[in-house]
Amino acid sequence: MTRTASSVHGTRILVVSWGLPPFTSGSAVIVGNLAKQFSRSEMVVVGSKAMGFPPVEWRESWPKIERCSISAPREWRGQRWIRWLQTPTALLRVLWIARQQHCSAVLAVFPTEGYLFIGYAVARLLGIDFFPYFHNTYFENRSGLAQRVAGWFQQRVFKAAKHVFVMSEGMVRLYRDRYPKLDCSALIHSFNEPVPEFQPPPRPSATPRVAILGNINEACREATQRFHAALSNPSRAHLDFITGVPRSRLKDLGLFGENVSVRSVSRDHVIAALQECELVFLPHGFSGGLSPAEYQTIFPTRTIEYLICGRPILAHAPANSFLSSFLKENECALVVDRAEATAVREGLERLVVDGDLRDRLVRNALRAARQFYAPAVSRDFRNRLGMADPK
Repeated sequence: MTRTASSVHGTRILVVSWGLPPFTSGSAVIVGNLAKQFSRSEMVVVGSKAMGFPPVEWRESWPKIERCSISAPREWRGQRWIRWLQTPTALLRVLWIARQQHCSAVLAVFPTEGYLFIGYAVARLLGIDFFPYFHNTYFENRSGLAQRVAGWFQQRVFKAAKHVFVMSEGMVRLYRDRYPKLDCSALIHSFNEPVPEFQPPPRPSATPRVAILGNINEACREATQRFHAALSNPSRAHLDFITGVPRSRLKDLGLFGENVSVRSVSRDHVIAALQECELVFLPHGFSGGLSPAEYQTIFPTRTIEYLICGRPILAHAPANSFLSSFLKENECALVVDRAEATAVREGLERLVVDGDLRDRLVRNALRAARQFYAPAVSRDFRNRLGMADPK
């Protein structure tokens, strides 16, 4: 029988995630914010070395970040294959780190299959607790041969897991419906900044500056394109993309023009960048290259920054999505749930003219944000892992 490290050194979690700070991807932000609530003696974080991203602060007291692979520049083709080719050496590196750091549990982050496999393999080889953390659906978001492989591997992941974490209550409902015997719960997005006091948002100008934060992918592509098309001719707003997506990619998507600016900022400066704008736009796909289950359960990482930035949120999301339900229930965004350009345009115009609505949405957003405050989220996580709360 393999003796776990917990019997000698106490609980130390190994977090395995391709995306880590200073990546600007959703998973990197989520992992970074959660890790800040733990000490170096409690957690080690391992993943891919980011290239070409603005640096972020990382204190000596926070968990050590180790690297087991290198991310290719974003403009390179074949990124997925490059990651897979590094999997064998990454596995050996993570195994060595887990042994050296006396880790007693593994938290493996999906949506990167290779890193889910590495976390699974290391936990099995060392005989330590395994906790998969699904930021997106896996089996449900595959088709053909890829779905058969995903079904085979997901079944083994579920069987090996001591507990399964998922990103949102929407995913919990889906998994409990489809896998009723699965022990799972939501480990939600979090943020570390104090919830700011309410201040009335600025009155938008005739051509308001609207921020769009984060990646533009299949989870939100067509909703973003509809927003851009609805406001571009004639120009009704200036769109400020705060993103790591290359300008050339935005041009390919038809999201560039005279009324568009693009910039990349460090995660440490995201809130300040959002506050330079008068409104923020939260896109959620109605259709595209993802499965219906994925569109139903997605809860974009950028939502948290939007809730605390002090600017009114214009959301474009299907009525049957978890995101739409959350925003309407908390009355913290103006939700346009019809996939029509005229509806999007009308929503923007309503926010521009209705000062009482803007104030109410910002107040409610700050209130809704409290449930995502990192100390509270990490406390629930510690309880699930049987770890003491140091505070």
